[in-house]
Amino acid sequence: MSSAKFRNYTVITEEDKLIFTTPTYRADADSVLHSGIYNREFSSALVSAVVAGIAYMLVVFNTGNTIVRSLVFLLTFTVSFPFFRKFVFKEGLLEVVFNAVSGEVKIYTSWMTKRLKETISIKNIKDITIESRKHEVENPDAVRFVKQISLQHGTVIPGFGEEKLLFLLKLHLSDGSEKIIYSDSNMQDVITAYDEIKGFLKI
Repeated sequence: MSSAKFRNYTVITEEDKLIFTTPTYRADADSVLHSGIYNREFSSALVSAVVAGIAYMLVVFNTGNTIVRSLVFLLTFTVSFPFFRKFVFKEGLLEVVFNAVSGEVKIYTSWMTKRLKETISIKNIKDITIESRKHEVENPDAVRFVKQISLQHGTVIPGFGEEKLLFLLKLHLSDGSEKIIYSDSNMQDVITAYDEIKGFLKI
């Protein structure tokens, strides 16, 4: 068994199986909120602070010891942050399992739990292609507002509010339908994934 890990996907190859996993498999445009200012770590920290604040207030009503109250806040935040990051604000994943022995492709999605989304016969995969899709800024007023706020705080967010070009890796099926299994702005990563999967499928 061998494996290769890239920025936004992982490929694990076995003798008769290829497992492709990625958190980036949607082709829709990003929200105006940018990962540089609003990400899973920030969300986890924010919720953890709220939980720690509630615990702090509960202790305030029961003790006047400021050291105890501070320890409760710190301990609650320290414990809740990794919990929320790992179990609540973790990235959703798409896992595609190509099995040459069974002749099937199983597509799983996972967030809180892993779920089988679809099963496809390998014989029904007629082609695998890379296509590009350009996303223009849908809310320029919101982008300008966020940029102004960022500049007032001396912060520059690289790439924020710019048009985005995505490269989509698609499976084309015999019934004319398409399945997007990977999307990324890095064309080289998509090409590498394409070569891995196409080589395994031998199409």
